Amino acid sequence: MYPCQVAMNTEYQTPVALPHLGVEVISDIGQGRVFLIIVDDLNYIALAHEIALQLSQRARVITLLSAAVTATSWEPLSEILSELVAKLAIRQASLVGLGAGATLAQNLVLVNPKLVRTLVVIDSSSRPHPSRWERLVDRIEGKLPFGLPLRLGLQGFNVKSYLHRLRCPLLVIGTQRASSFILSELQSLASLAPTAWQVTVSDKDSQTEAAALTATILAFQDTPAKCPQKNI
Repeated sequence: MYPCQVAMNTEYQTPVALPHLGVEVISDIGQGRVFLIIVDDLNYIALAHEIALQLSQRARVITLLSAAVTATSWEPLSEILSELVAKLAIRQASLVGLGAGATLAQNLVLVNPKLVRTLVVIDSSSRPHPSRWERLVDRIEGKLPFGLPLRLGLQGFNVKSYLHRLRCPLLVIGTQRASSFILSELQSLASLAPTAWQVTVSDKDSQTEAAALTATILAFQDTPAKCPQKNI
């Protein structure tokens, strides 16, 4: 079983490595309604922290660092995330998943829909860290009306299989870090999910990028949680 860890203080220190196993609270700042930021990639840590700092002026923001989310680790890590949320006594939250951290956020919506007010995914794919083979199969299958038998040979979580079950408002964001593959995945997620919107934040400066992302995330909170419509 993967361990979960709850930080005993709110002082932030930049992580130098991912947790070997499990999910850790790396910062807990601000007061009010709760945002959970979930990340599993050190390349997104600085961005996650800057977003947390800016959001914390309006809300309580808990940043979670996960071990690498893979085709084999996503399920136990998802269980650990659920346990951690329970330990933190969070009754409702808005989720922000960066990169493959979005896989854990998406699964949390599926297993505990009443917990999640809104879901924001940034630079995420339908699978956590997909291999070249998985990318090829997904790309071919996406062009066919009935899917491929090759799907049976692929392991792990694929959110495209569950998008019809998402009922909370979903915001899909691409940044300048995203590859062409990730951007195509984001477009696919936005088109398949019944309650999704898509935006692109292309600022290259880290400060203005974080500010633009924070403003976009905050504006999205005005979307009605019940019966959201794409045309509002």
